[in-house]
Amino acid sequence: MAYYYSQSVARRLEVALISSRNILPLFAGIAYLLNRYIVSFDCFLPYGFSHYQLGDLCGGIIFPAHVNTLSEAVCGKTLINGLPSSLILSTGCSLCWEVLTPALFDFSTPDMLDACMYFIGGILYLVAFKLGFTDRAQPAPSNYLSDTTECKAGQK
Repeated sequence: MAYYYSQSVARRLEVALISSRNILPLFAGIAYLLNRYIVSFDCFLPYGFSHYQLGDLCGGIIFPAHVNTLSEAVCGKTLINGLPSSLILSTGCSLCWEVLTPALFDFSTPDMLDACMYFIGGILYLVAFKLGFTDRAQPAPSNYLSDTTECKAGQK
């Protein structure tokens, strides 16, 4: 554990960002950017979905990955690692973007389909997180203490 906390937060953030667990969120981000700014996916997806719900689905995938990457870099553990935590985060996103934001801004409209997309995206992220493999090159944060004590014991 001492080795883990001796690394800078920037280095731990770099390790967390390059994690194989972020492949699905990376593709979700690319899909969002492509659909929003370069080419619309309405040629092979329904128009309403590609223009109104796809961004929320991608956000539902990206936001838990963002939370996990930051918490892994700062605390050394992932916060979104089970169904309850995923549902709590999706509920928070839905309340903020589909209830609070429309109450504050005239240009924002509440939409239950958007809220459903946050939940579906959060569950898709959770499935990918659970099925994803851990990086073999990087030790897990919980193993830092045992790795350093084994190294010091081996040097004697």
